[in-house]
Amino acid sequence: MIKLLQQPKFRLLGGLYITQALGLSFVITAVPAIMRQNGATLEEISVIFVLALIWVLKFLWAPFVDRYGSKKHGHYRSWLIVMQSLLIVLLVVASFFDIGSQLNILILIFAAAAFFSATQDVAADALGVTILLPEERGLGNSIQTSGNFIGTMIGGGIVLITYKWLGWQPSLLVLAAATALPLLNILRHKEQTPPVDARPQKVSHRDLVRFFKRPGILRWVAVLLTYMMGISAANALINPMLVDLGWSLDQIGFTFNILGLGVSILGAAAAGVFMDRIGRKTAALTASLIMAISIAGLFPPATGNSNTAIIYGSICLMLFGFGIGVTVLATMIMDKSDPDSAGTDYTLQYSMFQGTSLVLSGILLAAAETIQYSAALWIAIGFSVLGFIIAYLYDGFEVVAVEPVATDAPVAISGD
Repeated sequence: MIKLLQQPKFRLLGGLYITQALGLSFVITAVPAIMRQNGATLEEISVIFVLALIWVLKFLWAPFVDRYGSKKHGHYRSWLIVMQSLLIVLLVVASFFDIGSQLNILILIFAAAAFFSATQDVAADALGVTILLPEERGLGNSIQTSGNFIGTMIGGGIVLITYKWLGWQPSLLVLAAATALPLLNILRHKEQTPPVDARPQKVSHRDLVRFFKRPGILRWVAVLLTYMMGISAANALINPMLVDLGWSLDQIGFTFNILGLGVSILGAAAAGVFMDRIGRKTAALTASLIMAISIAGLFPPATGNSNTAIIYGSICLMLFGFGIGVTVLATMIMDKSDPDSAGTDYTLQYSMFQGTSLVLSGILLAAAETIQYSAALWIAIGFSVLGFIIAYLYDGFEVVAVEPVATDAPVAISGD
């Protein structure tokens, strides 16, 4: 494994996934806590999660990323260079606006940043599908998930902790500088030039429909939609919950975005190791059980228990389960992605999973104002149990070799 990690492609992917999460995690994770401290209601904060739906819609332009790209500078590499650069510019621009009095303008900037970050993610995912062998996908998605957690740890954790000293503008400028770091690895990457008749040059929005014509795919879609809904919704409740317990922003930043995400990285690493050893289905069911148990661990802080050690344990347990679950799911999504329409297939699946999770997160967050956090957690556990049952009934987890196709004919991929 150590030799694999030393390969340039793993370092490249790690850097891409870290930096795509930096600015977005600050918006999704830190900004809600800042807004809550400034007196915003949970309904107002839920708008931030609606903004994140831009990531869910990225499947709409994923076919353009697959189809169009620079032959001279590398198909996906050219997208990565442009999107990474635009993210840096937007973070700098956002630093000149005040979050208290100019929130409407900032939301527009955040929306544009979410769009560029989502497009960078399409290109990064497509690159991962095309350069990782099937036996490397567990490790590759462990790096992907860990990279996102590290980016969130920095953007939503370290920056949140230092926010009371740095303030708004310096915090965003630090994020912009960190986002610029992987550009060197992107510029060094030499992407293989596809043949003239390669299918990526023929990818269109018909491929979105083509995906659903695969045999047995609707059963996989049911897994996709329900697998992470419960724990994603529970995750959205944590920061407002801690604010309501009287925690300061730096306490929240350390607990959730440093300590908790550090445990998430351990969960992602564990998933990357055991997936290939125990098989996809066993790994999926094991992760699903861990996620359901970890949601239950949030009941003490949800019911007003302010014991610091208990809260630390609750959040770490939940985020360990989240790290395992999202790594397992991302690996299975990659298994079912055709290398000839890599960005489109991967993005479509991830958007379906992310969309249902974000919608439930927004609804439960808004509803928690009325039904209380504990009732919202029971709903999250119910969705987690539903996800386990659907995954248990599904029999198409194991990897089947993917043969790239030269036509628009449907292909059978990973147990479909």
